[in-house]
Amino acid sequence: MKKSILIIVLSFRILLPILGQNHDHDSTFQKSPITHYIIPAVLIGGGIALNNQDFKNKQITWHNENYKDFSTKVDDLLQIAPHAAVFGLDWIGVKSKHDFKDKVGLMLTGGIIMLGTVNALKYTTNQLRPDGSSENSFPSGHTANAFFGATILAKEYADKSVLIAIGGYTVATATGYLRMANNRHWASDVLAGAGIGIISGEVAYIVYPWLKEKLGGKGKNKSVVFIPTFDGNAMGGNLVIGF
Repeated sequence: MKKSILIIVLSFRILLPILGQNHDHDSTFQKSPITHYIIPAVLIGGGIALNNQDFKNKQITWHNENYKDFSTKVDDLLQIAPHAAVFGLDWIGVKSKHDFKDKVGLMLTGGIIMLGTVNALKYTTNQLRPDGSSENSFPSGHTANAFFGATILAKEYADKSVLIAIGGYTVATATGYLRMANNRHWASDVLAGAGIGIISGEVAYIVYPWLKEKLGGKGKNKSVVFIPTFDGNAMGGNLVIGF
């Protein structure tokens, strides 16, 4: 687990120069207070603390007693439900804080941060999944993705109704629980994934306006297009900047 801690620390150390910059040029993008990072930090810390064989043995017993023959694909859909709501609520008349273009930018920026962190940890920690299918268990990508989407959803719509934020995080929590019920992830994977997802969402609101300014420029005729790609196993993308 020393590798996982090091990667998390290095990831956010690289972002510090950006996080520390002032983005008063656009008041709709406001840096979250440090208190917003306490819960995800506790989740990640809890995930690291529970990543031990004794707790995993207890989870195996819990799973065999309650979910031995359980199997569902619902978690595959639930992980993207908050993302769909980020854009779908606008279509039914609930206006978000930012327009469609900025929401796409926020989702892409935070998504890259989240996926990069998750995959870096998965393929360096080499944690065996509960079902023994592969050694890329830590952290849970489904859970990270769901909590990332829920965080963007909350930041865009919570001022309209706190129930929207509660609904997003409830769906994300259900995603994490089903990953354990499906015997695909340990509790430690789910906790760490949730923390990474939340932090990625928060950081997106700091990094995206910085990227928007640097790539778009002021008084310059530039266009920036990011085309996401997915080959069934990994997500990537092509960035095109026009001058």
